[in-house]
Amino acid sequence: MFGRCDPIDSSRFHMRIHAIVTLILLAGCSSTPEAFDFPDWGNVGYEGFADSIDVVAGSDAVNCGFFDLLTEEGRRDRAHGVRCAKHAYADGIPFKFGTVRLPLDSYAYEVLLRSPSGENWRIVYDIMIDSTAPQIWFQKCESVEFERRPHHYRVHDCTPYDGSEDPNWSGS
Repeated sequence: MFGRCDPIDSSRFHMRIHAIVTLILLAGCSSTPEAFDFPDWGNVGYEGFADSIDVVAGSDAVNCGFFDLLTEEGRRDRAHGVRCAKHAYADGIPFKFGTVRLPLDSYAYEVLLRSPSGENWRIVYDIMIDSTAPQIWFQKCESVEFERRPHHYRVHDCTPYDGSEDPNWSGS
């Protein structure tokens, strides 16, 4: 009524399944994810701030972007920058990643970077909304921990840096 059922040649069946799985895996490896267009640093912080970051990070640093967290787009896309920094950090290569936010009554520009010599830096520039009382903090950190949430990181064992150990330090 339904026709004849021939027994399955299990070795041929397994070979076909194996070939299909291999092709699927190879196709997945050969396709690269769409590259994220990281936001330009432009004129962030004070005049020369972005240039100073470039000097510390080095000309070959991976640009993981600067994100304006005051905008929906910046808050949405920040995770891409953190993932970029996480991968560069894991690979031991220089990178720079930054944000600006409004914690309460001032703009806080925060930068995380790794220098060509492997130093981890956290730099925070804070200025009141009315452009008064600017402050800047430099910290060298022993390590960076990227949390499971895709847009968070923590720095560990940080020490303030005032440039006193560097005879070429200008403090700006």
